[in-house]
Amino acid sequence: MSHQKKYKNYRKHQGKYGPTAQLAVPVQEHLVLRVLQLAEARGAKAGKKTAQKALKGAAQDGVTLTGEQLEELYAAAQRSGAAAAVHAARKILQKNLAHDAPAPTGSIPEHVPMASVDPRQVPAPGYTPGAILASERSRGTQLQGKGQHVLHIRRLESLSPQMVRIVAGAPGLAGFRPSSKADQYVKMYYADPALGLEPPYDLKELRQVLPRQHMPRSRSYTIRWVDEAAEELAIDFVLHQDPGSAGAWAAAAQVGDTLVISAARGKFTPRRDAEYFLFAADEAGIPAISSALSQLPEGAQGVAFLEVAGVEGEFPIPHPAGIELRWLHRAGAAAGTTDLLPSALGEIPPPPRMTSVMAHAERSASKAMSEIVSQWGLEKKMVHISSYWTLRRKKVRR
Repeated sequence: MSHQKKYKNYRKHQGKYGPTAQLAVPVQEHLVLRVLQLAEARGAKAGKKTAQKALKGAAQDGVTLTGEQLEELYAAAQRSGAAAAVHAARKILQKNLAHDAPAPTGSIPEHVPMASVDPRQVPAPGYTPGAILASERSRGTQLQGKGQHVLHIRRLESLSPQMVRIVAGAPGLAGFRPSSKADQYVKMYYADPALGLEPPYDLKELRQVLPRQHMPRSRSYTIRWVDEAAEELAIDFVLHQDPGSAGAWAAAAQVGDTLVISAARGKFTPRRDAEYFLFAADEAGIPAISSALSQLPEGAQGVAFLEVAGVEGEFPIPHPAGIELRWLHRAGAAAGTTDLLPSALGEIPPPPRMTSVMAHAERSASKAMSEIVSQWGLEKKMVHISSYWTLRRKKVRR
């Protein structure tokens, strides 16, 4: 539906959504924010298309760019397109809505360089921290068990200086049902406590009234174990100090805090009848490997390569006696910057064809491991190598 039609429908039903609307901001101002959000998305898309067309012509002239250069160019085109669209939308809205209400305060100045306009950082006019949709509270019970499950932290267990296990529970696990896969994972939702948002979060409704930087965030995490009898589950978190990260949330978590998770999904479980088992992971993938190790038959044979910061990063992991745990230490190097895992795989002799391989690590390491394993001629259905995270590398400006 076009913006014009949406606005006409809004005007048609203005009486229905007028003074009685249970919104954190007036409907008119809510409409302004929504239009700006749409303008940003459409403008970014148009900017990238324009860049792609220009590159086609450049290619015919013999101009080539690296993947990194293309990524930077597309990002710049999207930012410029989004900024131009928001700037134009703001001017039109101020012009056409002037007879209904005063121009919203805190609006984007008319004469701002396009590259500096970031509508994601402009809160909805009238928005104040802690203000949420009243309807979100009433619909919370409808969301429980239908995409989000609200548990409460019962205890915290320090596994190492870099990892903490959070054990949370709820009656009936709040509708949560575990997956049968060894690498089962969920999305964990967390929000800034200062905003006063009550879980479960009606994300669709919140997007209408909250700036993007205030929306609840989500990150995927492996379920370490589920004890349905005790109505508890555990998630192991890698601790980070980056403000706003899930690791920072986990580092500050306390008993009694809420843990909001999605339904469980999973992709892989090592076959119990495999001749040999091979595992490899850094801290992000160790929880999934640990879960898989706990499900192996007692007579399983194999090896698990586990990369951590140093000897202090090691911690007990239950496993069959025939599985050797080999800890690989980065010795001061940052996570994602070493080739410890690929090198470890490259140094062992090719395993039997019926070997189960499960590896989870940073993208570059996972790609390198996949290339090594592909040369062994293993049964494809028994191999699962995936990227669990990507190292953000600083781009060198020239």
